[in-house]
Amino acid sequence: MSALEVQPVLGPTSPRRRPAAPAARPVRRGNLQLVGPGFVPVAPGPTPARPPARAARPWTAAARQPLRLTLLGRRVVAGVVLLAATAVSVGLGAWAGTAARHSAAADTAAVTVAEGDTLWAVASAAALPGDDVREVVGRIAELNGLSSPQLRAGQQLIVPAG
Repeated sequence: MSALEVQPVLGPTSPRRRPAAPAARPVRRGNLQLVGPGFVPVAPGPTPARPPARAARPWTAAARQPLRLTLLGRRVVAGVVLLAATAVSVGLGAWAGTAARHSAAADTAAVTVAEGDTLWAVASAAALPGDDVREVVGRIAELNGLSSPQLRAGQQLIVPAG
């Protein structure tokens, strides 16, 4: 098996290059050398001494660098924060809605419609003194999802408690 090795060789300045200064230094250029199996390259000169390795320091809180995020990282963090804020607001809204529904249920009563009862009669019976009966009729229609004022005998209505 053969291999090629590139070794820097010191040689004279090429005539095509600019003229050398009065105290010409040799120019380094690479040459190819064909080598055979078992070839061990020899360093062209003394190798520079490596500086001693620094002792490993444990990381302390003061020595840590602050976290730096890329644009994508900042967008991901913003998305996670937005998602968490949305989840919290939806949860609080659902909790508040449930609490309002339970308080509305406590302020109501169930009434069974008798033969010949009208929505106005049921509303006037459920209205407190001084309440506008028209508003009570609207509230009963809203609580029961009524689309017309027609009532059937035996129908259960939820009316505001008074």
